[in-house]
Amino acid sequence: MSDQINVYLNEWNKNAAILGFINIVGDKNVKQNKDGIIFSESMLDNFSTKYFDYFINIYEKSLSYYKIVSYRKQIEYFEQTNFENFTEDSLNHLNSYIRDTVKYYLKSSSYKAAYPFIKLNYDIERAGKELTVVSILKTKDKFADKKNEVITEVKDRFQKLTKIIDYITSDDGRKYLAAKNVIYTVINKGWDGVAFLNTGNSKKDSYIEFEKYFVQPLKEYLGVDKSKYKFSCCSCQQPIKSLKNDTLSFLQKTGYDVARKNAHAWEFQNDLAICPLCKLLYACLPAGMTYVGNQGIFVNANSSLDVLKRTNNLIKQEVHVLNKETSLNLNTYGALIRSLNEKEERGYEYELEDVQVIRYQNETYRFNILSKNIISVIVNSKRELELLRRTTFSSNKERFYIYQLVLERLFNSQNLFSLIHQLIVLKVTNRSDLYYQSIHIRNLIKINQKFLEGGINAMTELDKNIVNRVWYVSQLFKKGYNNPRKVAGISHKLLNALRANDRDTFMDIILNCYAYMNQAVPIEFKYIFRDRETFKTIGYSFVSGIIGPVETKNSGVENDGE
Repeated sequence: MSDQINVYLNEWNKNAAILGFINIVGDKNVKQNKDGIIFSESMLDNFSTKYFDYFINIYEKSLSYYKIVSYRKQIEYFEQTNFENFTEDSLNHLNSYIRDTVKYYLKSSSYKAAYPFIKLNYDIERAGKELTVVSILKTKDKFADKKNEVITEVKDRFQKLTKIIDYITSDDGRKYLAAKNVIYTVINKGWDGVAFLNTGNSKKDSYIEFEKYFVQPLKEYLGVDKSKYKFSCCSCQQPIKSLKNDTLSFLQKTGYDVARKNAHAWEFQNDLAICPLCKLLYACLPAGMTYVGNQGIFVNANSSLDVLKRTNNLIKQEVHVLNKETSLNLNTYGALIRSLNEKEERGYEYELEDVQVIRYQNETYRFNILSKNIISVIVNSKRELELLRRTTFSSNKERFYIYQLVLERLFNSQNLFSLIHQLIVLKVTNRSDLYYQSIHIRNLIKINQKFLEGGINAMTELDKNIVNRVWYVSQLFKKGYNNPRKVAGISHKLLNALRANDRDTFMDIILNCYAYMNQAVPIEFKYIFRDRETFKTIGYSFVSGIIGPVETKNSGVENDGE
């Protein structure tokens, strides 16, 4: 058989697997064309090391391994400054680190399973048991009075911690401990139950188990005559010997146990078997996804391999390379949005087309189709979306991020009116746990306006300006009334009319208000009778304006207690 192996794009999980394989072996080691890759059989050599190295390098800073070893910088800092800046807070942090990080992880089952493969003359389990917190400071003691005694104890703990960190950061330490970390925090999101994720193999060498289950069978398969094989791989249609050996059952939330659940198959006979090549590729699926905590994302932009790579690599760069995984309210949606915007900014030549987005959330996959119109709305709402990134509110003791709620609705092709209504109602109550302003609601209305019109290019001049024009009208209205209590009451009445889609009642309230001020009703309100969407856009723009601070041309925004 030829030394060259061909793999082609297919369904989303195969595409994620191909991208994962490229990430693991490196771009330079595969030949890429529009609809697939070609690579040499030599790429399978030492594959398990390449496999784990990728995950460890990408996810290192999110691992418990890193939580332990990153404290070395603190040790070096205090030693170099002769502990001059070591405070009571520093002591509390050290004790918390010893108790909740070092001792906790060193005695965990996954760490214990890795110790036999770390060939160092050091009893790490004993070191973990003997390591204690610095407890010399009693409740009534002042830190300044006991600092010298405390520092003496701290120096002792630093010596012990340095030995522990040296052990963990050794070649074997990083190789096996960090590998255990990625197995149970990243890899098992993609597949489970086989190789090192078979519970019977948890104490065995993870690298060897991967080779035995995934790599060695493929090497044997590539070297045998398959002319008499009667069955075909359900993924790539290559000949296989049996339908029983390798199936999709090891994939999370995708396959099923063919031995226990044969009723899932036609006439109880499973025909969804795969070849060893596809089995290895599917093992690379987690490397094609981008994970943040318990969330993951893959964009199946499969018009070509280049577009697929570019889109998902921009997401990965946003999350990992730029080290933004700890940013407030970061979510996988946000990474996708910024990748779309970055493609625009860099002038990439690509056609907007429907794109399948696969999200891993709550231990299951969720699928969305991003239409061309939705992508256009997102790209053209960059400024408004960015201004929403840190906005939050609480409801029923749960905190919600407005940025994420907006994107979820857009990704599901839902308008934002219900969210806009909820945010205005909460704002009218003057609660203290609302971290957004009326200006943010106006941004939601603008985004929703683009969504309703199918992208900014489809909007008329009236549509483009109506939100700002009604906002300006609301500022004049609030100044004219000059009575916050009455304005709050009017807001509730208008919101009730908006919720009921009652344009007549809404207009009656507006007419009465302007009659009270002895002013003409602004012309913008006549458009509420055009259609339901225009009514709600104008109505919510007006209400969000009168409940917020008064904007002026000279001073920007006057403080109104928000």
